[in-house]
Amino acid sequence: MCGRFANRFTASELTTIFKTAIPLSNSQPLPAYNITPGVHVQTITANPSGQVGGVMHWGLASPMGKGLLINARGETMQEKQTFREAALARRCAVLASGWYEWKAPKQPYYISRRDEAPMIFGGLYWAGETPRCVIVTTTAEGDLAQLHHRAPLVIDQSVLERWLNPNLSPSAIEEMTIPAEAEQFNWHPAPPEVGNNKVNHAGLIAPYDGPAPAVQPSLF
Repeated sequence: MCGRFANRFTASELTTIFKTAIPLSNSQPLPAYNITPGVHVQTITANPSGQVGGVMHWGLASPMGKGLLINARGETMQEKQTFREAALARRCAVLASGWYEWKAPKQPYYISRRDEAPMIFGGLYWAGETPRCVIVTTTAEGDLAQLHHRAPLVIDQSVLERWLNPNLSPSAIEEMTIPAEAEQFNWHPAPPEVGNNKVNHAGLIAPYDGPAPAVQPSLF
């Protein structure tokens, strides 16, 4: 799954890397080391003129009225009524530097790209007065599955334009939800305080070699 992530890059750095103006957000300035559901996240979408940077609210109100939907399973998103329309025509990129996963005994890990480049999560979005998005997930591959059996869909910048194309066929979309190989990533234990959504500093993505936490982190 993906319930907590980080973005160590500034909006200016992301603008240069993606050649797309990435806006700032008053509610979620960058860098941000403890991004939780319900906050604004930096995104890229496409329109007839090209790629567009934006800020969206991470999370979609559940049709059942119970909390937020923050992830969509890549394997079933084209079938589920909640996600089908967006999966077919409203795909976005959610920008990050890595994500957190918890492993027994309740130890957080930080996962990032081995080449230290920005990470692109495949996402779905809903336009409107308050644009919203969810992050697409896949099965975790290789050794990454030892942390959690699910992982965000990480797509390469070289295929970003294709992912954003609203006219992509259902079969082509399905082909793009293949999990990324674990060899693309590095991961290490992170400080237990990442479980506190009020904590936000660069030390959260640094390697941690202290004792495992004794309490379950709160994701919200």
